[in-house]
Amino acid sequence: MEILSVGEKIKRARIYKRLTLKDICNEKISVSKMSCIENGKIAPDDYILEFISKKLDVSLEYLKYDTKNQFIDNLKKFNEIDDSKKEEYLKYNMYYAKQYNYYEIAFEFVHILFNYYLDNNNISLTRELSSEYYDICRKSQKITDNITYYMDMGRYLFFSSEYSQSANYYRIIIDYIEQNKIKKNNIKIKAFYYEAQSYIMMGDYSKAYKIACKLTGYLSEVSDDLVKAKIYNILLFLSVKMDDINFFKYEREGEKYFETNSKVKAQFMYNHGLRLLREDKIDKAKELICGSMKLFPNEGNKKYSYFITDLINDLINSKDVTKYEDLCDEILNYSININNYLIIENAYYLKAKIFDKIGNKISFEMCMSLSLDFLLKLNNNERLYNRYLEMGKMYADLNNIHESIKYFNLAIKLRKKI
Repeated sequence: MEILSVGEKIKRARIYKRLTLKDICNEKISVSKMSCIENGKIAPDDYILEFISKKLDVSLEYLKYDTKNQFIDNLKKFNEIDDSKKEEYLKYNMYYAKQYNYYEIAFEFVHILFNYYLDNNNISLTRELSSEYYDICRKSQKITDNITYYMDMGRYLFFSSEYSQSANYYRIIIDYIEQNKIKKNNIKIKAFYYEAQSYIMMGDYSKAYKIACKLTGYLSEVSDDLVKAKIYNILLFLSVKMDDINFFKYEREGEKYFETNSKVKAQFMYNHGLRLLREDKIDKAKELICGSMKLFPNEGNKKYSYFITDLINDLINSKDVTKYEDLCDEILNYSININNYLIIENAYYLKAKIFDKIGNKISFEMCMSLSLDFLLKLNNNERLYNRYLEMGKMYADLNNIHESIKYFNLAIKLRKKI
């Protein structure tokens, strides 16, 4: 994988054959010029390469295979590299591409490496690489590299739960494309989609829906059925949240795309289940939502976790939480099976609310304690502070003054750290 310039190849071959510069130059080339070629100060003419290839008995094709072409071929070979060696391969090529001032090529390597870290959920290494990524992007002359960089930063910020900043980066992409009149509607579609996703994660459904609706104007340009399915799914979800009658239109138009894969089908079933919950068709809603949880790939998907916890919050805030007891049990079993602390915590909290409503104080206390145990593992201090206050009130209502004081004191101590 070693990257060698033309001059380095000549020098290595010469030293290997135990020849001096004078030996290979004869009267054809000056020694000083040959020295400059070997040290990369000047590029050799074709006639010099032909002469040297014969003198050193090396392939002319080998000598003409310059560093730039080596980097380009290494990019093409990336998928053939063993997984355990991919990181080092990318870092090596990125480093030497920078040394040779091939910033457009270095950008390709850092772009792949950046996403390689994200795909492997290594946020810390992604963060460490981000400043170097920016520096390479700044030195690259390709205008489209800016768009790629912004897309990658948006993705990184989304993974880091910095949804507001993520949305800003996707908005920058859209504005950049429009201001520079770049014909990149495929990128624009992605930017709209992920900007809407960012606002969903912030719970700003109104803004998310306004953005997502813009995607309908580009659907005719989308050839990939999977992309269409994702667009219709986000529109379905948001139309439920906004009580928009267009739900049925999106469902009808997107129906043929929801069998694309198990993930989009699961999301469609989930969205349809949400709609049925709004219509108080609980049994049918439960069937669809539970089916979606079984169908959805068990890959610890953060976005899907959010949708389930968002559903739980809706159930908690409903007028009669007790009618969702069976659905709560299904969600709890699902969360335990995939070992997702976020959903487990929320499910126990919902179950506690159900027991409180029906007057089962012992089970209420038990589920609140179990929920708290998982909340402690999630390191969410703001939510933990509110939970301590709630636990303090719960024990006060149960006339357990000692435990009540304990949790109020924990809340006071935690408040000082927030």
